[in-house]
Amino acid sequence: MKLLVIACLTLFAGLASAKAAIVENFRLGGWNGSAFTDDQSGRFSTCVASATYKSGITLYVQVDTSYNWAIGFSAPHWNMPVGSDIPLQYRIDRGGWQSGVAKATSKDLARMQMPEGGYIITRFRRGRTLYVYDGAYNYEFRLTGTSRLMARLAKCVEQNTARYGVAPGVANAAPAQGGLGQTAPAQSNNASSTVGDPQLTVEATQALFNLMGNAGISGLQLKPDGQREEDLKGLHAVAANEARTLVAHIFPAGSYTSEEELMSLSVADSQKSCAEGSFSSSTERVNQGGRDLYISHANCEAGDFQLIERVAILKRAAGGIFVYGVADTYVGEGGGAPVSPPELTDATFYSAVAAAAQ
Repeated sequence: MKLLVIACLTLFAGLASAKAAIVENFRLGGWNGSAFTDDQSGRFSTCVASATYKSGITLYVQVDTSYNWAIGFSAPHWNMPVGSDIPLQYRIDRGGWQSGVAKATSKDLARMQMPEGGYIITRFRRGRTLYVYDGAYNYEFRLTGTSRLMARLAKCVEQNTARYGVAPGVANAAPAQGGLGQTAPAQSNNASSTVGDPQLTVEATQALFNLMGNAGISGLQLKPDGQREEDLKGLHAVAANEARTLVAHIFPAGSYTSEEELMSLSVADSQKSCAEGSFSSSTERVNQGGRDLYISHANCEAGDFQLIERVAILKRAAGGIFVYGVADTYVGEGGGAPVSPPELTDATFYSAVAAAAQ
């Protein structure tokens, strides 16, 4: 099986160039990854990782030098016509079904290019299960460790682009700062391209400062992307200390599916990170200071540890939405050194959100 997976990895990577040579191998949890160069030029072309499931099917994730990504599937018992197109339906957790087309690159391996928008990438990173339907059979893939995997693949691309350059015929792009989904071919309606937009970063940072001033929050340090925890990378503005994290992010019009989908993803992510604790959450729409807010409240408790996360979504005057979040961590004496942020009531937070960006 290991030799088969290596062969399929090489074939999968070889789609980016006529020939492929492995220049780096890595392992992350249940994922095995490799970086490939083009044999003819010796320059970097792509990074691919794979995980084999009990069903016997192997799932592949590929990221190229422009941070475009694709997924693939292989199984030794498949016998597909090489070059054929395979219409697929897929979704992640309870998200909406998406349509795609996979191409059979060998009789037992199919590859599907994924959308460039950051929405699907985010769901893939934070989701629990990928569901795929090929018109006859349903397949399920547990997405264990995909958040760290996507960050590792982005690092693989960044490092090997710097080491080997970009193979001829492969579009070059500046390395992403902190993970996949943060740099992609620039398109104004592409969520992933907006992350690196300096104007949006400035606007979100100013809104974050306004929020802190309105709420009387102090003692937080603005965190550059490279100094953040993995699940905060790519957000437009983050300020934090050991007890409290405050974030602000902008989704321009056309860069997200719906407010409901974004909020559902946020709550699901909070629940996923609370696997060993007691979890509760709620969402509602409220009017605060004449502005409509879509808010959520999530609570995770485990022994002497408690994490309270609040999120607020509101319309942006220039189009799209602002998303604000605050995560407060409480640790009692039984959990080590006590941690407790200053009080921040719901009323104060949501009032400050409503006034932060006019």
